[in-house]
Formats: sequence, C-alpha cells, structure tokens
Amino acid sequence: MATYKPKNSVSYNVVGGNNHFRTIAKGCSAFGLNPVKRGYITLAGARFENAQNPDPDLQKVTLWFPQIKNNYWKNTPQNKCIIEVPKYKAKNPKQVDKYLNKYEGELRITFLKDKDDYLFVGVFELDREETQKQNKCIWRLVLNAFSPDLHEIKDYIRQKP
Repeated sequence: MATYKPKNSVSYNVVGGNNHFRTIAKGCSAFGLNPVKRGYITLAGARFENAQNPDPDLQKVTLWFPQIKNNYWKNTPQNKCIIEVPKYKAKNPKQVDKYLNKYEGELRITFLKDKDDYLFVGVFELDREETQKQNKCIWRLVLNAFSPDLHEIKDYIRQKP
C-alpha cells in the first residue's frame, strides 16, 4: 500500500485499487460518474446523486479533485484536514457561508492534485463549527480508506445522528 504525504501534513493511506488518476474525467469515470462541467471548464468533481442509477445512501457524497494551486480557491492539506479558502473573499465575503449551507453533511472522496496526478488522500467531511470560527471551509478526514463497494462510506453515513 502506497502513501502520499502532502507537505506539512500527516500521511494518508491510499485506497486499494486505482488510487490515482491523471484527469478528473478518468477519476469520475472509474466511479461511473460524469464530471460536472461549466461551459468548457471541468469542475473539481462529481456528485453520486447525479449517477445514472443513483444509490440513495450516497446522496451527499461527492468525488472531489482539488488542486493546491487553483485560480479561485486555496486548498491546504494540514493536520488531517483540507482547508479550502476562497482567494477573493474581499469580493464575496459570504462565500464560506454559502458553502457551509450548501455542503453541510456532505462527504468528499478526495483525490488531491500532485505534480501530474490526482492522488487519493481520504474521505472528508465539512466541520461546521471550525468553518464558522475560522471563516474557511475546514474539511476533516473521517475515513482514510474504503472498498470498491463503498460500504465503509455507507456505514459512516448510517451511524451519523
């Protein structure tokens, strides 16, 4: 089993099977999803609720392919978290609140962009309290591996209050 260690963070276990993808489209395809597009731009992921045959247990699960260097967001892996900060908060100070309302309760299966590939770094959930406190989206690691049938993710969702 390989590990990937982003700068200034802990090591993450990489999921068995295909744990890295060259493109977002290939990563989404491996899960039977189409990447979300806005015009000609491929956005950083796909939601399981938009699958051809959506699994009701995975309605709030997204494949996320963030880049550390991005034109609109700064994504920083740190201490079992990914901190997502809009680069233009001064222009849109309510951006984090919008994300908090839109993505609360969501799980993100995350493949972080390395030099060439998107590498699996874990399954993350938005931490509402820390996000509000810091005015940054704080995504906490909740699972560091899962099986191809995603049963660990489904079990995690079922156990939540």
